[in-house]
Amino acid sequence: MKVCSRQSARPIFSSRPRSGRGRVGRRAWHLVLTPLLLLGCGPANELTEAAFIDTVVVDRIVGVWDGTLSQVNLRIVVHVENGDDGLLVRFDSPDQNAYGIPADSVSFDGEQLSFNVDSINAGYVGTLNSDGSLIRGRWSQLVDLVLDLGRVGKDSARGRAQNPKPPFPYDIEDVSFDGGAPDVTLAGTLTLPKSGDYPVVVLVTGSGAQDRDETIVGHKPFWVLADYLTRHGVGVLRYDDRGFAQSTGNISTATTADFADDALAAITYLRSRPDVIAHRIGVIGHSEGGNVVSILAGREAPFSCGVLMAGPAVSGEQIHQRQVRMIIERQPFPIADDLVKKIAAMNESLYAVSRMNASLEERRVIARDIYQSELAEFDEVERKLLNLNDEVQVDAIVTDWFRYFLDYDPRGDLELSKVPLLAVYGTLDLQVPPDQSVPVLEKINANHGKIEVQTFPDLNHLFQHATTGLPSEYGVIDETLAPEVMIVIKEWVLTKC
Repeated sequence: MKVCSRQSARPIFSSRPRSGRGRVGRRAWHLVLTPLLLLGCGPANELTEAAFIDTVVVDRIVGVWDGTLSQVNLRIVVHVENGDDGLLVRFDSPDQNAYGIPADSVSFDGEQLSFNVDSINAGYVGTLNSDGSLIRGRWSQLVDLVLDLGRVGKDSARGRAQNPKPPFPYDIEDVSFDGGAPDVTLAGTLTLPKSGDYPVVVLVTGSGAQDRDETIVGHKPFWVLADYLTRHGVGVLRYDDRGFAQSTGNISTATTADFADDALAAITYLRSRPDVIAHRIGVIGHSEGGNVVSILAGREAPFSCGVLMAGPAVSGEQIHQRQVRMIIERQPFPIADDLVKKIAAMNESLYAVSRMNASLEERRVIARDIYQSELAEFDEVERKLLNLNDEVQVDAIVTDWFRYFLDYDPRGDLELSKVPLLAVYGTLDLQVPPDQSVPVLEKINANHGKIEVQTFPDLNHLFQHATTGLPSEYGVIDETLAPEVMIVIKEWVLTKC
């Protein structure tokens, strides 16, 4: 006899909201688990028996279960709850920043648990052991992968090898300060060496709503970088983006220029502190944060050095078109060049809408109409391959943030810079390709002598050692930040700031 239920939309737990402001340094994270067969639930007559199963039997399976998909090293967390209408299941893929995905059907007969997730054409079947501590099973999604789930007391965070560990030989202070607009208060963490005439740097995150650690797919690169720098004599201020985590303000209407205002406010805050040397303040920006460094340099903001980590040196439109092409071309399945060209043409049409002198809602309506019209040029297979049925992505293109991103070209600000700048890139970066930005920076440096460029082999956009550079690798790689990059940044800041 099985306990089987069709899932309602009722959540089992609250997951962190995923607001954002468009994507270049931080993509919209979708499950990369590929579609596969459905397992199906039992016949209708078994559903009528569900209410009579022994509560003790159900309690054996209720709880939080944690395991790792074999071969792909992807962590899965399964939440099982006894709801009013039967068992409820939701699962997380923390390494892909995917949380609270509901199962559409659940079955448990006292020993075997099975559930299906129609939205990604996935399913799971496993057998509970005698003491109720382990489910041995297989995840089915195009291929079958071993997924053994162990019972855990609560949803445990994946411990990355580079996550900082105490004791911390430096001072740690939670701080808050006025941001770049009247309604913005920024909350952050300041780490300072115990003694010495040390420089202090401000860390500026990439695009998308980010916390002070720049948390992404289980990694906390800004925490790792801040810990390393402070242990080696560099103070660090990192903060939550406006309107996110503990910072206040409205992130939905903000542009990169607004985030530059916030970074300037962080500099102003540091200059007001007696324990910070005003002429030894630097700014380190990752991805979109690199654009913030460029903007501040062009404004002649009061900082003494800047680091662009995968920061663009060309316009957002150039970056976006190249980024889309490279990521499509690196997929494991072949995609014809004419299909890539059709995507580029559709993007051009949507860019024009983003630049229209119209309200956000008007732009959204026009963009959706164009998108649906352009979809007629793609057959069903192409739509599925490229996930071309998501109007949320279209909505992101017409935001004020994306409009600014498209047209901002950092070259003018970089040419005006009077402070020394370091730009670092990974050769496997598909989101800010180094062969697009490095020649521009080298030309500017030849004329102005203010920019040093270093490119690191086999590193991706997050500066992890990678194989393909695809965003789908980010969460699978255990390394958070390549040590050689941190060493170069540390030595450069100590020398130049």
